[in-house]
Amino acid sequence: MVGENSKAIVTATIIILAVFAAALLSMFNSDNPITTSNSSKVASLMICGNSSDLLYPELAEANFIFVENDAWQVSAHFVDDSTGYEYLEIYDRSFTITSKEVESINDALHEGLNQTYPSNITALELFEPESSPHMWYEIAITYTDGSWIYIITFQTEPGLIIHKSGTGNTNRNLLDGTVLEPLSALDGLVSAINVIFSNHL
Repeated sequence: MVGENSKAIVTATIIILAVFAAALLSMFNSDNPITTSNSSKVASLMICGNSSDLLYPELAEANFIFVENDAWQVSAHFVDDSTGYEYLEIYDRSFTITSKEVESINDALHEGLNQTYPSNITALELFEPESSPHMWYEIAITYTDGSWIYIITFQTEPGLIIHKSGTGNTNRNLLDGTVLEPLSALDGLVSAINVIFSNHL
């Protein structure tokens, strides 16, 4: 019972962080055009790591916000469950990176998506009760031209990706997204994210 309650706390924590990230993303939609000297075509970037070690150890979520003069502020939240779900430690870290590093994530994402193909599994089938897919990580990027891209990945067999893109406000209704595979096509993206965090933490 204690374990189940602790897992519920972890889930609730991740949901709260995701809502916070969504609020930050809304600040960078097409209704607020970029007027600073941002040399990157990326306007904002959000990563949710689901507290797994896949992207970077204990990473729950991170927000990348352009500051000025080619500098970006990364605000990241982590969850340490090494001593068990009953003794979770939630901590924050922040650091500054360059537009080039932000672009390395964006480029790796698009290069990976170019190596995927539509899955025979639909979004509706993926979310059927008996499936219960485990989310691995998600990424949302908005661009200075008002467009956006959003992906969420699942630990299934085979690994699957739901991809969405558009203009205006980011739409995260997964049921009308495109299901892609294989998830391994995004290995370069995972590596790009890990390199940045490893270099600065």
